[in-house]
Amino acid sequence: MRDSFDVLADPTRRAILDRLRTPQGCVVGELVTALELNQTAVSKHLRVLRHMGMVDVVVESQRRRYVLRADALAEIETWLAPHRAFWEERLDALGAHLDSLDSPHGEDPS
Repeated sequence: MRDSFDVLADPTRRAILDRLRTPQGCVVGELVTALELNQTAVSKHLRVLRHMGMVDVVVESQRRRYVLRADALAEIETWLAPHRAFWEERLDALGAHLDSLDSPHGEDPS
C-alpha cells in the first residue's frame, strides 16, 4: 500500500487519474493537451501508473488508449474507510452539539 500512496502523492499522476475516470479513458495526446505537459512526461507517469496496476492500456492501431482500472484504488479505499467513518462520526457529533446551542435552553432540536 505504501507504493500506492507514493504514486498518488504526485499531483500530475492524480490529474491523469482524474482524466481517466471516463469510461473511454484517454489517449496520450489528449492527456498531453489537457495537462499541458510534453509527451515524454505524460508517458513516464502513465508507465508508473500502469506498473502499479492503476491503469490499463488498449492498443488502437497507432494509438494507445489508457483506462482507469475499476479496482485501481480499492486497497487505498479499504484503508481509508475506517478513517472516513471516524471523522463522519465526529463531525455528526459536532453538528448535533452546534444545533443544540441554537435551540432554546440547549434542548435537542429533533
